[in-house]
Amino acid sequence: MPNTPSKRIPSVRQTPARVAVVSSVLALVLAGGACVSSPEGTAGGTGGSAPQGTGGSLATGGGGAPVTASGGATGTGNAPESTGGAPAPGTGGLLGSGGTTTGTGGGIGPGMGTGTGGMTQLGTGGLPGAGGGRPPQGSGGGPPPIGGSSGTGAGGTSTASFGIGGPSRCDTAGVQLCESFENGLSATIWTTNQSGDATAVVDTMQAARGSKALHVKTTAGNGHAYVTEKMTFPAPANTLYARMFVYLGDPLTTNGHFSLAEGDGTGSSGARFGGQNKFLGVGTDGASGDWTDKDNKLIPAQTWMCFELELNGATNDFHGWWDDVERTALHRGAMQHSGFVMPQLNALWFGWYMYNATEPQDLWIDEIAIDSKPIGCAK
Repeated sequence: MPNTPSKRIPSVRQTPARVAVVSSVLALVLAGGACVSSPEGTAGGTGGSAPQGTGGSLATGGGGAPVTASGGATGTGNAPESTGGAPAPGTGGLLGSGGTTTGTGGGIGPGMGTGTGGMTQLGTGGLPGAGGGRPPQGSGGGPPPIGGSSGTGAGGTSTASFGIGGPSRCDTAGVQLCESFENGLSATIWTTNQSGDATAVVDTMQAARGSKALHVKTTAGNGHAYVTEKMTFPAPANTLYARMFVYLGDPLTTNGHFSLAEGDGTGSSGARFGGQNKFLGVGTDGASGDWTDKDNKLIPAQTWMCFELELNGATNDFHGWWDDVERTALHRGAMQHSGFVMPQLNALWFGWYMYNATEPQDLWIDEIAIDSKPIGCAK
């Protein structure tokens, strides 16, 4: 083949100016493909996405209500306003402990590029801690019972267990006789005695338990009214215990001598449980004289009180309790009053009898219980 003269490519002189231009072009080309930060206002490349933070683990607290932890804060991108970057969720907050402390929030999400801002991730609340929940109620605490007094009762002990304001407990009392008056005044158990303007009826105006009680009222203050039972007699060893809840609607205003209950029988005068000079008292007016031995604690009005008495024919003496606390001043009988003998009991009445004064009274008696052994106020 004939020799063809080769074309010579002219050499390009690599001047410093040309090198600078080439370097700038290469930098622009590379800028579109590399993940580099762009100055504000300059379109960036594809922003790196930040990994989603993992939620914390459940922490068992020391008790109390679960608290939801606050979510993670918005992740900050390395480049503000990077149009190509996807929103980077901030790392989720650790789960709040189930105890009393609040769970801590998450930290700042490590997003490399932010679009409109990282999305807040809310940590879920911790589970209730072991042993959490409502604390048990204290044994002596709680609100005051309906119609009663809070804390210490009139006799010096808590009355919370007496059931004031609750249902009748006669069905489970386990005594010889328990009268709730919920079915009215039974003619097969009770006989009624009324004098002057005094009345004894069952109504719903007040009740220690259930919804009804025996209401004894005298407006002029010169009458008496009571109900008597005989079905629990004869009493074993001529001894009985009687419990009643009493509510005085009117404060005692005189020093008169009154009875709330009395054991009657043969061989001696009645054994009285009532009071004088606004105090509880026991006594009689038989062979040992007319006497009433008094307690030293004033009887209040407009609150339910639990009274219990013992008439003991074996030892010829009385015992008395107020809200399950024995009133030692009422332990009286033959030792203090020579010649006193408990009657051979065959009847027991409950009501109001004022002997030597004129005093209006409006009172209620409820949950009467009678037995041959101590009863207490909780039955």
